[in-house]
Amino acid sequence: MLRREEDGERRVTRLAGAVAAMALCAVVARDAPPAGRWLFGALAVLTIAGIWLLVRQWTWGEWAVWVVPLAFSAVVSLLASAGSVLHALYADQLSLSPEELSVPGVWQVIAAGRLLSYLSVGLLLPAGWGIARHYHLVRPGRGNALVYVAVLLMVLVSVSGLAVESAGRAAAAVKEAAREGRQPPLYFGVTPEWACVEPTVPVERLPGEGGRVDPSRPYLSFGVAGDVAVLWDAGVSGPLRVPAGQVRLVPARSGGVECDG
Repeated sequence: MLRREEDGERRVTRLAGAVAAMALCAVVARDAPPAGRWLFGALAVLTIAGIWLLVRQWTWGEWAVWVVPLAFSAVVSLLASAGSVLHALYADQLSLSPEELSVPGVWQVIAAGRLLSYLSVGLLLPAGWGIARHYHLVRPGRGNALVYVAVLLMVLVSVSGLAVESAGRAAAAVKEAAREGRQPPLYFGVTPEWACVEPTVPVERLPGEGGRVDPSRPYLSFGVAGDVAVLWDAGVSGPLRVPAGQVRLVPARSGGVECDG
C-alpha cells in the first residue's frame, strides 16, 4: 500500500515537472528569434532534466551550498527587475527614459518574470553537471565551488545577453514600423500609437526638443510623461518632446494618413 502511494506521488511529481518544462519552454521560446525557438525549447528541457537529476543526488550540505545562495540571488533579481530592466533597455534603444514609457505596474511584473525565465539558459551548466553525475562521469564533491562560481557568471552573462537582445529587437521593430507607417508591436505594456499633433498655439511658437512639429503628418506617440508629450519622429529616427499643455494628440489610423494641421 505504501509503495503504491509512493509510486503515485512520483507520477504526480513527474507530471508536474513535465507541465513546468512545457510552460518554461513556451515562455523562453516565445521571445526567441524564429530560427532559434526549437533550440531554446530543447535547451530548456535539457536544463530542467539536468537540474532534476542534480537535485536528486544532493546531500543536505550541497542543498545549503547551492540552493540558499541561488534562491537569494533569484529574490534579489526579482526585486531589482521590479522596475523593469527590459523596459529600461528598450527605452535606451529609442533614446528615451524609462519614466517616459509610463508602464503599468502589472506589465513591469510580467517583464520581470520574463527576465527570470532567461535563467533557464544560465542554469545549463549545472544541468550538464547533474547529467554527468547521474551517469558517473564525475565524482561527487569535487569542483563544487568552481562550478558554483561558473554558474553565477554564466547566469549573469546569459540573462544580460538575452535581455539586451530582446529589448534591441523590439526597439528595432518600432523604428521599422515608424519608417513604414505601420502599427508597431506591443512590448510589455508599451504601445506606441500613431497620432496627429494639433498645436493649441501658433506652431512657430511651439517649443520642441528634438525638432519642430509638423502638424500635417502623424507621429508615433508614447503618451504623456509629466507635462511632456513624447513622440517618435520617423523623419529623423529619434524622439521629439513637446509641451503637453500646448498640443492635442488626435489618434490616427496609420503613419500614412494626412493630418488636418
